[in-house]
Amino acid sequence: MNIVITAPMEDALIVKLNRPEKRNAFSLELTLRAKDAVALGCRDYRGVIITGEGRNFSAGLDLAEIYGFKTIDESRRYFSAIRDLVITIAKCERPVIALVNGSAYGFATELLYFVDQVVAVRGSEFSLPGIRYGLVPVTPAFAPYLFGILRSRFFLDRDFRLSTDDAVAWGLVHRVVGDVNDGLKTSLELINKIGSVPHGVYSIIKKLMISSMINEVSNRWDELLNTLAEESLKPEVKARLEEFLKK
Repeated sequence: MNIVITAPMEDALIVKLNRPEKRNAFSLELTLRAKDAVALGCRDYRGVIITGEGRNFSAGLDLAEIYGFKTIDESRRYFSAIRDLVITIAKCERPVIALVNGSAYGFATELLYFVDQVVAVRGSEFSLPGIRYGLVPVTPAFAPYLFGILRSRFFLDRDFRLSTDDAVAWGLVHRVVGDVNDGLKTSLELINKIGSVPHGVYSIIKKLMISSMINEVSNRWDELLNTLAEESLKPEVKARLEEFLKK
């Protein structure tokens, strides 16, 4: 089975996460293939639409895979791939639209910080539950720039979540649609609209907004990724993950 499906649609490339039995969680393989698919879309198409198969956009990091890490090299390779996917999206010179077709957990919510626009099917939810397992999200490195200090403190609550309407109020979601078909139509309209901006102007604006944010926090983000790699191997984190995986 192809865990990332690509399909052209009106000069855009749909990149679909296709592990519905795992709620489209980002395994190392899915992450690497998603990065390659996005890079293809950025090179050969007018824009990219990232979405998920089934009822979830993505459950975020693959906790089962993380639980199985035995060496720091395994862990670092995984989290480095996560970082590389984000950078590929942020530096894409074509519009990247996320079509959230269901709940987005953890890294799946964080991924939305770096796309051009987010379209969400009504009923989708957004949360960062990783802290309950001892996994530090990348959000602390970016949230003050995105949401301000006061709102960022909500992310310390392991049960904090945003409804679709909440996500619109926070600026995380730009358009709300009734279903995936409407979402695809809206995503294509956004690609055409953003794509009508002269390419040089678009590239400069994107660099000033999204790419510059990554550059601004790069040192802290690298430190955070190293911390994630090390923390994922600690016995207490393994124990929490094992408890979760048994449910």
